Amino acid sequence: MAGAPLAGRSALVLGVERRDGRRAAVALAEAGADVAVVTRCEGTAAEFAANSAANELWAIGRRGIALTSDGGEATVREAVAGATAKLGPLHILVYHAPEPLPRETFAGLRSDPAVIVLVGDDDPPDAARALLAWTRDLAGAGLRANALIASRQAADAAGQVLKEHRTPEPLDLAGAVVYLASDASAAVEGAALIARR
Repeated sequence: MAGAPLAGRSALVLGVERRDGRRAAVALAEAGADVAVVTRCEGTAAEFAANSAANELWAIGRRGIALTSDGGEATVREAVAGATAKLGPLHILVYHAPEPLPRETFAGLRSDPAVIVLVGDDDPPDAARALLAWTRDLAGAGLRANALIASRQAADAAGQVLKEHRTPEPLDLAGAVVYLASDASAAVEGAALIARR
């Protein structure tokens, strides 16, 4: 996959049963990453969504694995361990869940992962603010953590918790995920990027 900005990297997307989580997983695979897709609930519909997403990743020609979690600390930690066992060290974490988890939950990640906290249009403003504050805390703890807000409307509803990072040209959600996961944004930390719809 020549010219793929994420070739040789592996990622974990938590919240793949949500529309934007699936879009993020597909974008990472199209950019060359192998991707573990993880649910944040253990219901049949969520499991179906994860397996469907993994099949789409395989169709793109990338390794994809589907894992389920209940969104809690213990099962997410198990998913990180399972993804690492199958894909190797994880370079990218996309977190698309309604509430933060303790940072220690992700102890199995590489020491320098790109952490993308994806705030969706369907996240209530209070939850969005909590996720943005968590992103700031992760960056303050030395992680390369940034928020990706799915739309200007969602950003306006949450208010300015983080400084806004602007790219040279507007990016849609898929492009923004790849940008934040790539070396192009290696110096960006603790910021919010707002996707263009």
